[in-house]
Amino acid sequence: MNQVDVLIVVDAEGALASGDLGANVYLIDSNKHVGSGNEGQQELMTVCKDGQVINWRITGVSPSSDVVITQYTGQMINDKVCVPIPVTSVDGPYWQGRVEAQGTKGNQQYSVVVSIDGRAMTFDPYLVVS
Repeated sequence: MNQVDVLIVVDAEGALASGDLGANVYLIDSNKHVGSGNEGQQELMTVCKDGQVINWRITGVSPSSDVVITQYTGQMINDKVCVPIPVTSVDGPYWQGRVEAQGTKGNQQYSVVVSIDGRAMTFDPYLVVS
């Protein structure tokens, strides 16, 4: 599998009301049986290999929610293991990054900065480089 797709689903109303995105975000990826963990919660652990491409898409639970990814930060970025960039396609915008492990193995935490109706909020999932 050369690509891994990650879907981020946000309960925007819940996040704005509580001020807590982590309790109102749900992640899944396309790895299925490969071994990703914590699906359906904020700390998804996406298993990946050196050279794989990861695509992140975001959507709101409510179709009227304005949710967009604005930035990635954290260990994954600082260590340059994966540095996502925004992509515009006919199917809608998403973010894409190539895993460049440089000998790194194990967990790489990262933060996703999300704009919800203009308010920046973050949550912190993981890549698991195998």
